[in-house]
Amino acid sequence: MKMSHRFFISAGTLAIRIAFLSAAFVPVTGQAQTSGAATWTPPKATYSPPRTPWGDPDLQGVWDYQSRIPMQRPAQFKDKPTLTEAELAQLAKTPPNQDSCGVGTRQDVACTPEQLADIGAYNEFWNNRNFLADNRTSLIVDPPDGRFPPMMPEAQKRQAEIQKTIGTFDRQRYDSWEDFPTVTRCIAEHTPNGPQGYNSGTLITQSPGWIVMFRERLDTRIIPLDKRPHIDDHIRQWNGDSRGWFEGNTLVVETTNFTDKQIIGGGAGSTIPTGIPFGNIRLIERWVPVSAKRMNYYATITDAKTWTKPWTFMLPWERDNTYQLYEYACHEANIGILNSLRGERLLEQKAAAAAAKGALSNDQTSGGLIGATEAAIRSKLGEPKTVDYNGARWTYETVDGPFLLYLFFAEGKVKIATPNDLPLNAVKRR
Repeated sequence: MKMSHRFFISAGTLAIRIAFLSAAFVPVTGQAQTSGAATWTPPKATYSPPRTPWGDPDLQGVWDYQSRIPMQRPAQFKDKPTLTEAELAQLAKTPPNQDSCGVGTRQDVACTPEQLADIGAYNEFWNNRNFLADNRTSLIVDPPDGRFPPMMPEAQKRQAEIQKTIGTFDRQRYDSWEDFPTVTRCIAEHTPNGPQGYNSGTLITQSPGWIVMFRERLDTRIIPLDKRPHIDDHIRQWNGDSRGWFEGNTLVVETTNFTDKQIIGGGAGSTIPTGIPFGNIRLIERWVPVSAKRMNYYATITDAKTWTKPWTFMLPWERDNTYQLYEYACHEANIGILNSLRGERLLEQKAAAAAAKGALSNDQTSGGLIGATEAAIRSKLGEPKTVDYNGARWTYETVDGPFLLYLFFAEGKVKIATPNDLPLNAVKRR
């Protein structure tokens, strides 16, 4: 962990949404734009790494893969796989907001009500600010448009049904601990890894016939290099069953036998969207050394039941032997799951009590405050407990104790009320 860029924070985190324009990019070498067949291979590298005493390419050391490039290419860069030096310089003029507005916001730009109301993730203050050189507009290199290939109709239906069950990112439903991603439950990270807000280091060690990847966050991959057969298809594992080999200087790893229990994705570091079962995925990973301090990591995902063709993303890895990895004490002070389940039960109790009393009209709930002026709010609810962000957020206590009412203002009027269904008689007057 680089102490100049990272912070010790408890596990059990909510998903971190990575926004494209939050980074100041610097260039990376151009990538092949080969079309998406299963035979897709990365461009050849001319660099030849040193060898271990037994003759394998020596990839040992600590590698960092932190990135702020989005998985898919944003619409504004539809036909633009890379940014120019001038565009990079323009982005660099406005660094990320480090505190108030969440992830992906810009310094010296006022927070919008939507940003202030979004408490689903850490803000920029907690996230890594040391990013690898990359001027691309998407991590996906194949298909060439930088987007996921179309999904199969049955997969779309399956994903929609799962989303109905677990809710959305902004309002997830927690019926049990099984509704949380496995990384939040301290069981397993997703394989393959993608960018994450922190803890992006991997220590690689090698011995004859084996390679070990100690991932800073949560788990370790121990991979045989003798091309032995995969385990029986009936045996399923959190991170699948990996078999590796070297093709010249490139480390190639094939992983199958994933469990479908990894179905809740979308969290920091995950690359497979939520609602996509892992069980049918065949993963081919390639680590291509391109210099003494750089490897290009390619992951090709094939699942004929989910996508119409395979797709590949590339994430640069940078060697940094000054990077210190510490124990990821995942369950230490991890009360996120407990509090989320407790909050869900309180919401259910509140909904049941409201139903017993009969439905309230909109003007009897906090949703009816949308559009009200500051003077009207003071007249109706009294003085707020706190006023923050230059008057953009007002906080009111409630008679229920743990619940708070937040009102977010724009141009002197309420734009967002959170929650928006709170009975007004539940607001504590000051």
